[in-house]
Amino acid sequence: LGRFTFKKKPPTTPAPGDGMCQRFAIPYGKYCYYVYSGEVGFSWPDSEHYCQAGRMELVSIHSRAEVEFLKSFNYSKNMNLWIGLTRDNNFGWAWTDETSVSFLNWAPNEPNSAFHPGNMAENCVEMYKDGRWNDNNCMEKKSFACRHPQCKHFSYFPF
Repeated sequence: LGRFTFKKKPPTTPAPGDGMCQRFAIPYGKYCYYVYSGEVGFSWPDSEHYCQAGRMELVSIHSRAEVEFLKSFNYSKNMNLWIGLTRDNNFGWAWTDETSVSFLNWAPNEPNSAFHPGNMAENCVEMYKDGRWNDNNCMEKKSFACRHPQCKHFSYFPF
């Protein structure tokens, strides 16, 4: 698995939770975050599966502070980061953890719903290094971020 380092001091954190994080996850507020930063990227569905295998979800982002926190991870230099935002059945956007979409951080001219060779739509969302978001083909290979609520007790996680 890829490891990460902070490239700068993390932004001010919200009130800490009173639980624990699994190995390699970093606490922030009441959640624990894990950023995959290996040399080989994963598709959005494979990233989601990886997170779920560890009892986590692809990250949902609800504030500018969370964007800044995720930017502070030194993830892969040549891959953007899959997040848990995906197109829903009504051509809107939904978080995979079913939290409300109350904050958006699109890059200029995004989402653009472009189509790729083979008629592959841009139904999944990546975060650029600057924290802005882009809709992209779900089969592209990227780094990704997972999160889980802090826990009082938990059993073995596969990481």
